[in-house]
This record gives sequence, C-alpha cells and structure tokens, in this order.
Amino acid sequence: MIQYPHDPLNDLFPRLVSALEHGGRLTRAILDYIGATLFDPSPRRLAAFLADDDDSERDSLLDLIFYPDEAFQIHLEPLLAASPVTPEDEAALKRRLLERKIQLTIRLPDKRPLTHLVLPVFIKSQYIERLKLSWQLDGPVAAAIASGVSPARVPMVRVRLRNNGLRVQKRGRQFLCRFFECMPDDEPDYLACLDLVLPLLERARGDADFYDPLVNHKRELFRTLQQARRFETLMRQSNMEMLMLQGVRAPHADSGQLLEQMRLIDRICLGVFGHTETLQLPMEEPQREIADLDDTGAVIRSLWR
Repeated sequence: MIQYPHDPLNDLFPRLVSALEHGGRLTRAILDYIGATLFDPSPRRLAAFLADDDDSERDSLLDLIFYPDEAFQIHLEPLLAASPVTPEDEAALKRRLLERKIQLTIRLPDKRPLTHLVLPVFIKSQYIERLKLSWQLDGPVAAAIASGVSPARVPMVRVRLRNNGLRVQKRGRQFLCRFFECMPDDEPDYLACLDLVLPLLERARGDADFYDPLVNHKRELFRTLQQARRFETLMRQSNMEMLMLQGVRAPHADSGQLLEQMRLIDRICLGVFGHTETLQLPMEEPQREIADLDDTGAVIRSLWR
C-alpha cells in the first residue's frame, strides 16, 4: 500500500472511513422500498441477497444504503469551511479511500446485525463524489451567510448550497446575498424558501433581475393550479378511468402543493424585494355538466375554460 507521510486531510479521512464503517443501517423506508420493488424483506432473504456480488440490483441497494445523509454533511461542513479542499486534495482523498479495505456490518432498523460485507470500490467512489468536498462557496455569498445567518444554521445552509453545486453569476450573487441578509433564518419556512430559489437561480439568465424569474415561476404555478382545480372538478363528475380514455391527464402536483409554492415565492419577494405580484386565485365554480363524456374535445375545453 502507498504510504502517505504527510496528509493535509488527516482529520477528514478518518471521519469518512468511520461514516462508511457505521453506515450500513437499513431504515424502515429502505425495507419498504425493497418490499415494493424486489421481494419480501425477510432477514434470511435479505442476507442472501446482500451476499450476492454478481447481482446488479444488490449494487443498487448498497448505493441507496450508503448515500451520504444530511446529518453527516452538517457534521463535516465546519471542517470544510475552516480548511477548504482543493480538487487535488479530493482526488488524493479518493485514492486513499479506494485503497482502504472497509469491512462492516449491515444492520436492521432495530440495530440487530444482518450480515457482514466488504464495501465495494464503486460505493466508496460514489460516496465521496456525492459529498462535493472541493466545491467552494462564492466569497461574497459566504460573507453574507456569516453575517446574516445564525451560527447554528450556517452549516445546514452551506450544505444546501454544496449539494446544489451552484455557480452563481453576478445577479444571482446579489440576490443570494440579499436573501441571507434579509430573510430571518428562524422562520419555519426558511430552508423551504432556500430550496425553492436554488434551482431557479441555476436556470435564470445571468443578466436578469431575479425578481422576474421568481414572479414568472409563480405565474407558471398559477396556470398549473388552474388546470389542477379544473381537473378536480372533472373528477367529481366522472372517474379516472373514463378521463384517461378521453385523453385527460392528471396534473403532476395537487392544489395544496402549488399554493404552498406560490406562498413561499410571495414570502421571498416580500422579504428580499419588499413587494410581490398579486395573482387572482381561481375561485370554486359551480360544477358544469358535460353532456357527452365521449366528446374528448368538450372535456379538454372544460379543462382550459
């Protein structure tokens, strides 16, 4: 084995090894997934399944079990903030991790041991890649977080940004700085608001005022909400099988989720910009009978009425 007399990451490496050695815990959600997609997850069947090195589905399950959880990432973040990792450091760390033989015990949700295994190389590789250790936070945004976010919240906020891997342009940088300076981080919706804006920032044009993408997204949600409510009206008059035969598709989100997203956008716009755009929400209308449910055109027109 290659020796590393000088290791600039000598605090980070053992934490990664320990996380993997103690990470083989099957959760109730994972067992439910196995039961729904693979087989009845009895302990004997699970142990035999995990012992089969040639089963690709077994590899997919290990990948799910050893996905970095947010609690571990929050644990690492102060170290990464104090000692930033370069791409070269990350590559060296990955080589060391791949060389290290990691033996562990897979445990059931009640902590009972299920089986023992040696962690495959590809699991270690994907684990460290998903941590995005060498991603660096933009300087002005880091300063805005340090000054505008409470110390207890800072690691969680930084992990959200690291997982997104966002590279901000000038306008996005200005918006994020204002977000962290203006939005109270003790509100229950704070992280939900941050999760909402990050993918929008990634798609927004670099030269656009970010107020416009937020409001445009709200308008898109509003249109989808109108369609969802009209679909709900149709469901009270017919059934899903009949509507599917007529070419009507169910919306991808329900009205409650859409309204919540619109509310979060209003909260962000008011907090950061001091104003928002009011849209007249669709009102419940009296049910209209569709005379001929076999008339696809009439059904479609009723959705867009």
